[in-house]
Amino acid sequence: MISKRQITQEIDGLISLKGLVEVYEEVAAGRMQKIRGAVLQSRLFLNGLLGVFSRVKAAYLKDPSVVVSTRARNGKMVAVFVSANSGLYGDIVDRVFEEFAAFVKQKNPDIVVLGKLGVKMMSDRLPGRLFNYYDFSDDGVEAESFRMIMRYLIQFEKIMVFYGQFKTILNQQPVVTSVSGDAMAAEEDVVVDATGRKVARRYLFEPSIEEVAKVFEGEILASVFEQTLHESQLSKFASRMLALDHSVENIEKRMGFIKLESVRLKHKLMNKKQLGRISGLTLWAGRSRGRNYA
Repeated sequence: MISKRQITQEIDGLISLKGLVEVYEEVAAGRMQKIRGAVLQSRLFLNGLLGVFSRVKAAYLKDPSVVVSTRARNGKMVAVFVSANSGLYGDIVDRVFEEFAAFVKQKNPDIVVLGKLGVKMMSDRLPGRLFNYYDFSDDGVEAESFRMIMRYLIQFEKIMVFYGQFKTILNQQPVVTSVSGDAMAAEEDVVVDATGRKVARRYLFEPSIEEVAKVFEGEILASVFEQTLHESQLSKFASRMLALDHSVENIEKRMGFIKLESVRLKHKLMNKKQLGRISGLTLWAGRSRGRNYA
């Protein structure tokens, strides 16, 4: 059993640790609330925009005469892993990396890693794989860093981004988004005509497919990619808040156990004192009887 001094020291340490964790939890909750509304409002709009982007890309890829200067048509693919610069984000970054690693092993794309934690995960779990690294803030999307990343990604025809997505405060899910507009479902590319036959869906573009494609391939691609970065930040802050809340619960459980140990120690010391008193009384009683016999 631990000593009274050890109990006091551990309780003081747990109280300090609990206060620190609660401060971090409040900060994470504040950051999550700050970006939550904006991210959720723009998610539906940009998902719809990405669907339109997919149809536009599918349409102009069918016409080899269409040339879009802002994007490469080279068949090259890049996988972007959005990690973090620090820990305390629960398990969401690990789960995203598992999806990312499985994709890399299967497709063997070029690799881009955002965040220092991702560098360590690459060296530990995918040793020997070459990748491009970009330092990226956990708190926001810095314009200069974003432009630097986009200048590199624009070289690839297919851009797959792996990140965590906020579902609810209790549920963060790893997802992958093709920000280059390659994820159009096959059934969306066909329609049934008057005779009941399935025919390829056709679109009219104004002013021209080239002009529409240039807008999507430049500005829209950047907007969709930026949305994935905000989504990642939201999921990480929510995951951090949940992990810290669990930490507070564990600290409180430990404090309860230590207080129980304190009560047990107190009872043990009281019993020891009682035994000491009884032993003293017995000794004095024995001496008294000895004097009477004398």
